[in-house]
Amino acid sequence: MTVASQDPAHVSTHVSAQGRAARLVGRAPAGVRPYLELLRLDRPVGAWLLVVPGWIALGAIAGPRDGGLLGLLLLVYGVLSRGAACGLNDVLDARFDAQVPRTAGRPVASGRLAAGRALALCVVVGAAAPLVMGFWSVEAVVWAAAGAPLAAVYPYMKRVTHWPHVWLGITINWTLPLVYGLLTGGLGLGGGVLYGALICWAVGTDVIYACQDREADVRAGVRSAAVLLGRRSRVLVGGVYAGCVVLLAWFGVVAGLGPLYWPGLCVIAGQLGWQVWRADPADVGACGRAFATNPLCGLLILVAVLAGRIGTLG
Repeated sequence: MTVASQDPAHVSTHVSAQGRAARLVGRAPAGVRPYLELLRLDRPVGAWLLVVPGWIALGAIAGPRDGGLLGLLLLVYGVLSRGAACGLNDVLDARFDAQVPRTAGRPVASGRLAAGRALALCVVVGAAAPLVMGFWSVEAVVWAAAGAPLAAVYPYMKRVTHWPHVWLGITINWTLPLVYGLLTGGLGLGGGVLYGALICWAVGTDVIYACQDREADVRAGVRSAAVLLGRRSRVLVGGVYAGCVVLLAWFGVVAGLGPLYWPGLCVIAGQLGWQVWRADPADVGACGRAFATNPLCGLLILVAVLAGRIGTLG
């Protein structure tokens, strides 16, 4: 299942913002509630994981007076595009979701929302998402729209490969090349290294997430690295998280970040190491709790990058 559509019960019990959002959606009229749940407005963690790469990119390259509007637009774009992607994923995966206890209650899988209505909402919201970026520039709309095919293809990846997590990593971090493209004209070496680091991070988080559904996915015929590797999934997570830390270190050098970046990187490495230690593939609850800390990890990366730029901003 996609990180962009994260909704394990474990997350809502560990992230207060998610709990508040779930309560607000729960108070909505019964006829409206399935639509809000389809867009995952009750579970904002996934939206944060989509938006934070763009904010990290802003922290890395934007000037002190630049990027405020772009950062706000990225937030709206992220919420809308994540909602559309999750809804499409639910429509296409309804048959699989109905066989997995954790996802059987989703609006389409449970029959609370007709697939046709869900798809229509996804098309409208998905079309609106890149248009929001028009408040920045036409070029921003093009960059944002370029990420839509990646999200549309993702639900099919778990049908053809055990490595959909890599595709997801490329997709969920799309706001990073979007920002680099708008502000610098392209990724360059620094942007490419940072993009690679965040892709490694996303792969690790999604494998941990997939471990929660491994047994049900085997029965449903859904593919993932967790299904392929079983208990050895922890080795994979440790490897890609190590790659994330190495690439973040390389980025610090390439970007010329100051000395305050490096203590932050040590904290990030410690947090990722804790996830590897905690996420026993055989323990669904432990994997859920480890995954739930990734919004914090994204915040740590953002803070480390901003701290590293202290003294370099003109």
